[in-house]
Amino acid sequence: MRTRIPLRISRPSVRRSKPAASFVLATNMSATDEKRSLDKAESGSEAGSLRLKDKVGDTEKGSVHGAASSEEGNVGLHEFAIAKQSGLRVTPEQNRRIARKIDFFILPMLCMAQGLSYLDKTALNYGNLYGMKTALHVSGSQFSWFASIFYLGYLIGNYPDSWLLQHYPTGKVLAITTFIWAVIVITTPACTNFAGTMVNRFFLGLLEAIVTPGMTLLTSIWYAQSEVPFRSLIWYSFNGWAGIFGGFVAYGIGHIENPGIALWKYIFLILGAISAVFAVILWFFFPDSPVDARFLTPEERILAVKRVAEAKLGVKNTQFKWYQIRHALIDPKTWLLFIASIAAQIPNGIVSNFSTIIIKGMGFTTLQSTLLDAASSGVQIASLLAAGWISMRFKNMRVITMAAGNITCIIAAACLTYLPDDQKWNRLVAYWFTSFQSVGFALSLVMISNNVGGFTKKTFTTAVTFIGYCVGNVIGPHFLIDSEAPKYVTGTKAMFIGTLLAFPTNMTAHCHR
Repeated sequence: MRTRIPLRISRPSVRRSKPAASFVLATNMSATDEKRSLDKAESGSEAGSLRLKDKVGDTEKGSVHGAASSEEGNVGLHEFAIAKQSGLRVTPEQNRRIARKIDFFILPMLCMAQGLSYLDKTALNYGNLYGMKTALHVSGSQFSWFASIFYLGYLIGNYPDSWLLQHYPTGKVLAITTFIWAVIVITTPACTNFAGTMVNRFFLGLLEAIVTPGMTLLTSIWYAQSEVPFRSLIWYSFNGWAGIFGGFVAYGIGHIENPGIALWKYIFLILGAISAVFAVILWFFFPDSPVDARFLTPEERILAVKRVAEAKLGVKNTQFKWYQIRHALIDPKTWLLFIASIAAQIPNGIVSNFSTIIIKGMGFTTLQSTLLDAASSGVQIASLLAAGWISMRFKNMRVITMAAGNITCIIAAACLTYLPDDQKWNRLVAYWFTSFQSVGFALSLVMISNNVGGFTKKTFTTAVTFIGYCVGNVIGPHFLIDSEAPKYVTGTKAMFIGTLLAFPTNMTAHCHR
């Protein structure tokens, strides 16, 4: 039986200077019928584009020539115009089917990218536990700079990496950067002094800057607005899954008898090799956008674009738009998120690089510390998934969920700082619950994906937020003072103050309209 999707598109008076590529919108069509339908779609899409710019985040006024230029830059605009002009509607069943396919093919790669980037940058944490600092003959303050220099590289690479994602095929960009950073991680054991390790960590940050900001942008490209919160917190929860995996890897490495090389070197070699394999997967399987998704049918590609673009947040645009930068600069949310990111990431800069020695300082052994740190990651996963489910299941709950996460983190940081030393288990549980700080930051990324329209503005706002992220992570490690071991009072106080400051700024940003 022939299945046909009618295209009732009026032919515009303005002729196209060159034809645009189109997807086949019917199955089992005759060649003549297919050509006629596609010709009508092509001729009508420019008129549709002029009326539909708001649907993809481009509200600039322009001439017919400007519209054609805009259509070239807006990935998926042509498909959206076809869907609009032909009267296509995304039914609930189609919506669920497309979301399931994206969940199956795209979401696992987003999760793996996030998890591996977290593992590779925090390998320093496990390396420190197994004598990396001693082997490199560095002081405690110098070792803190290994953590900080990563985020200086991250800061510099933040916007250029996002620019690459915007202008070039997403899968290829992610694959190349992942492979290069995998090589950097593998070569870390070859570093023998402070200077060499600093260079190594700087370039690792430069390359890994593409991941979390990039995942924020890509989530808004692939998912409808209502789906973004839960999916964002799913891939962000892989910081926790990575922490559990890293803890078990470190625990296993600790049982190696008669090792051929220093134990800390095994960590970097194993994690770097896993990232290199994943880079190959990205190269072959990660598409640029729904328009290029081979796992979707031609009709589903059009519907996938339509269901995202209808939120007026944009799909993907390869053109840089200065007016959207101006809008971002005068939007208070941009700067509130920037300040909140600095405050929230000071604690993160401490725990992501020094959690194992903080736990060990409570009175646990080296091997116990690796497993107990993994338990903290479990709390992080549970908090993120619960926050994502609540935000998706109930309307207008995102601010309340964020408040609950921030308040939990404030209480936990206070208990970690001020409980007596002999209450090591109570302090340990308090430390586990400081991982609730991830809820506030992850929901901030959701707000950017869901509430910031225009691809250039979204990219710029993400970049500013991650500049704050980098600043906080650069500052954080230096609050851990060697002479205060094993309790590190200044470090835990910095965690408490950081979470306390992040709360009001995050709440103000989310409540601002």
